Amino acid sequence: MRVTVTYSNGYRAADGRCYIQCFDERSLLYLKSRTDLPLVVLIEDSVSDERLAGWSSWSFYGVGAWHNLIAPHYTDDDGYKNWIGNLVTDFVARAHAHRLQVNGV
Repeated sequence: MRVTVTYSNGYRAADGRCYIQCFDERSLLYLKSRTDLPLVVLIEDSVSDERLAGWSSWSFYGVGAWHNLIAPHYTDDDGYKNWIGNLVTDFVARAHAHRLQVNGV
């Protein structure tokens, strides 16, 4: 049963600029039938194309990826983050190929 909730701030659907993000894809699947808000799965480690395809087939809006999956860096002794050259991984391109948006966290 889909629950319709009216929010005073208008966050009801994908155009409301409100996203539900979670590390647990089972929780997002549970919410899928209960809300029209975009669902974003959060990840810390690289995932296979098969997993990206699965999230796309479940109609997830996108992936919130740890920034090191997109542009690897290291932290120096002074605590500054330094990107490794111009290295950018293929993660964003792979996610986009499966119609998933990417948010760096």
